[in-house]
Amino acid sequence: MKAGVLALRLGRWGILGFGVISFVSTLVQALGFYAVAGHSAADRAVFGRSMTILATNFTVLLPPPIRPDTVGGYVQFRAYGGLAILFAVWAMVSGAAGSRGDEERRIVEAALAAGVTRGGLVASRMVAFAMGALATSAAAGAGVVIGVLVGGETIPLRSLLEATAVLAALGVCCFGLSLLIAQLTAARLAPAAAGIVLLALFLTNSLSRTFPWLSTARWVSPFRYYELSQPLAPGGPFDARATLVLVAVALVSGIAAAGAFASRDVGSPLFKQQARSTTPDHGSSGAPWWRLPVVRGLYEHRLGLATWTVGTTALAVVFVLITKSTVEPLLAVPQLGRFLTSLLHGAIVSSFLGVFWFSTAELLLAAFAIAQVARWSADDSEGRLELVLAQPFSRAAVIVERAAVVTVGVALIAVATAVAIGYTAQAQAIELDRVRLIQASLLLVPFTLVFAGAGSLLVASIPRAAVGLLGGLAFAAYLDTEVAAFFRWPEWAQDLSPFKLFGEPMAGGVDGKGLALMVLVAIVGFGSSILTMQRRDVGA
Repeated sequence: MKAGVLALRLGRWGILGFGVISFVSTLVQALGFYAVAGHSAADRAVFGRSMTILATNFTVLLPPPIRPDTVGGYVQFRAYGGLAILFAVWAMVSGAAGSRGDEERRIVEAALAAGVTRGGLVASRMVAFAMGALATSAAAGAGVVIGVLVGGETIPLRSLLEATAVLAALGVCCFGLSLLIAQLTAARLAPAAAGIVLLALFLTNSLSRTFPWLSTARWVSPFRYYELSQPLAPGGPFDARATLVLVAVALVSGIAAAGAFASRDVGSPLFKQQARSTTPDHGSSGAPWWRLPVVRGLYEHRLGLATWTVGTTALAVVFVLITKSTVEPLLAVPQLGRFLTSLLHGAIVSSFLGVFWFSTAELLLAAFAIAQVARWSADDSEGRLELVLAQPFSRAAVIVERAAVVTVGVALIAVATAVAIGYTAQAQAIELDRVRLIQASLLLVPFTLVFAGAGSLLVASIPRAAVGLLGGLAFAAYLDTEVAAFFRWPEWAQDLSPFKLFGEPMAGGVDGKGLALMVLVAIVGFGSSILTMQRRDVGA
């Protein structure tokens, strides 16, 4: 009982934050439907056909919609498709980073010393996350109810309950897998390892809709069983057996995680290299890179940076490979062809690739910034920052070096993806403006620094809540670009979002105003964090 209460307390901010995000997401999408789909049956039929044509060419990310001419089908596609990814990220952070982070903070040792068994500790985490996932999924359902009521309609209660159940089941399944993976690797590598596995499972399912040869392997992906149910759409299916498969995978993963935890030492992975018999050396390292600012930060986190670079580059290559198969069917439809021609500038295929890829790259690098902020927060709470400041090393220098490490890291990712896109596009006979490709890729650096600067300020003020608050800020910024046009918000409100300031550099070139604002916000964020950090005790 005490272990369960502790698990809920440790995860309360995640439950609250993701609950608010889920509620706002479904509410805004429901209200957006009434703003753009019209009110007559004819208008909605036209809107539904347009959505179906567009959506079927973006199946690399989301499954095709069912009845997007209705509010239920539209919200199922627009909101619950994205919430699946959001719940997977939450599960990965809680199951991998959270569980192993508690070991580094000695919380696990304290719980074991109080008489809690290892199996009981794992079970309490599973139950606590399941309760949180169910509450958060219910918040998403509440957003649908309120949005539909505002629109003067109703939605079946059974459909809402089914959608709540399947979304929560996906979250618990991903949590169980992440918790199991966290037992097998070192604490610092656990989040990256869990993220790689979940991303591979997601792409195995989503890419199977584009590459038929992957269809034989998609049964291993929990996302496949999730998308078999689309209960909010009128006549949409609810696959109870697929939902039970998600629950079964969660249970099996949890049991396996408990067994692995019982077989390893606290703080160590299940599989570790045999230590060599050498005389311990308690002196400082003689390696030169530990004495070079920025280089030491990149070297310390080289594995994580390599993972981000390889993963982002591989995804960029996939986007290039499917661009032609996505654009050509769209251009074959006269109305959509004229729409794309008016919307995009220059070569349609290359401009579409720019919008298609860089909108995804923005989300990935916003997540990269959040990951860096999580590391800075951990340095503060786990005592590593205190050791750095004892060197002596000024607080201002810590902030400046952090900013420089993020800048160089993002630049490496951006250059790697630009090179990969250029070579793959050439092999696919896609003509790209290489200058604009380089400019757009490098523009990702100030974009990421906006979130990193905001996160640095949060870490300097309230480090324990920094990750959750920055995640909410990133979601709000993304939502701003999604709904601002629907609700006709003023231009200054749209410019509050870095996603809007980034613009469409491949299609229309770099927006100088947007670039200047992003640089200014990043400088203000890091500069303010220097002043704030001077006034706060480390670890407080």
